[in-house]
Amino acid sequence: MGDIMFEVDDKVCYNPDHCDPENGIVKEVRGDTIFVVYNCNGEWDRYQDFTGCATNIKDLEKGWK
Repeated sequence: MGDIMFEVDDKVCYNPDHCDPENGIVKEVRGDTIFVVYNCNGEWDRYQDFTGCATNIKDLEKGWK
C-alpha cells in the first residue's frame, strides 16, 4: 500500500473492512494524512468549499465505486 500516492483532486473510495464503501475527492494531503470530502450534497465541482475529513491512507482506494 505504501506505493500508492494520493493527490489533491483524486477521486477515491473509502473502503475499510468494517463498513460500506463511500466515494470522495481528496481535498488536502499532509504527509500520511489525507483529507477527503465525502458529502458535498452532490456538488462535486464545488468540493473545495466543503470540509475534508482526515482519513487513514490504508482505508483509501483510487477511483470511485
